[in-house]
Amino acid sequence: MSQRSPWPFILALILLLSTASCSGATERNTRGEGVADVAAPVVAEELVRVKRVFDGDTVLLEDGRTVRYLGINTPEFQEPFYLKAKRLNESLVLGRDIRLEFDQEKTDGHDRLLAYVYTGDELVNARLVQEGLAHAFFIGPNRRHHALFLRLQAEAQQRRVGLWSARGRIRDLKITNVRPVDLKKHDQSHSYVRITNLSNAAIRLAGYTLSSEEGQSYLFPNVSVDPGHTVIVAGDGGKDGVDSRGQLVVHWPTQDSVWDSVEDTAFLKDPSGNLVDTFHYKGKRIRQSKSRRSN
Repeated sequence: MSQRSPWPFILALILLLSTASCSGATERNTRGEGVADVAAPVVAEELVRVKRVFDGDTVLLEDGRTVRYLGINTPEFQEPFYLKAKRLNESLVLGRDIRLEFDQEKTDGHDRLLAYVYTGDELVNARLVQEGLAHAFFIGPNRRHHALFLRLQAEAQQRRVGLWSARGRIRDLKITNVRPVDLKKHDQSHSYVRITNLSNAAIRLAGYTLSSEEGQSYLFPNVSVDPGHTVIVAGDGGKDGVDSRGQLVVHWPTQDSVWDSVEDTAFLKDPSGNLVDTFHYKGKRIRQSKSRRSN
């Protein structure tokens, strides 16, 4: 009796191993497939419809809930590319059914849903980063598409599109929020400033300073903020380090009395005294600086 050739079985085994290898690859598009750094399974998903687009990363659903896109941050009103980010978001989701994918935290302190937003198979959060209309913005334990957003951001930076073009005024560190308190109204919360690392490498903050219009200044300790991550300068007392949500927090105990509750400007300078970024606020209207990244 003749023996069968072993080659068909060998070829089938090679094909099987090749398929398994491909399925483990990291992301290559904006669909969020093959994510290499998934920290935990998706909590849940919902299918909903968008009624209104507020800006590039926030929408209102027909059921009255608000969704804040996870892992990214788009320009605020009066910042360069605010309108382009909003219009792209509108073209992708307005009046359409979208799929919400949740991470470790489903809502934020403003009762907004925190989600990765899909239209069909396309991850809208990723598309905005890919077009240079959003930057990576990681807060808390939500890390599901961490690697994808950083890769797309690096590619957009190389192409110098959107935020990374000359008009976008690129900088390594950006003040993304200043939250003052009104001591006259006996506000029980504390002030804080949030600063984001927009570069592709960790930045050590030792020697950087944060100051107000009146010149009150805070000198950063020897801490490091990773790409896409933020550091919070908190107005309460406490020990510098990573909090329970995985956020880097440093403390400026006298900060509550630093920021004017009506209008002020925050200045961020590097150890050589070069201006890195400014953030001006006046009531509810926020204006970002026109400063470029320091050399």
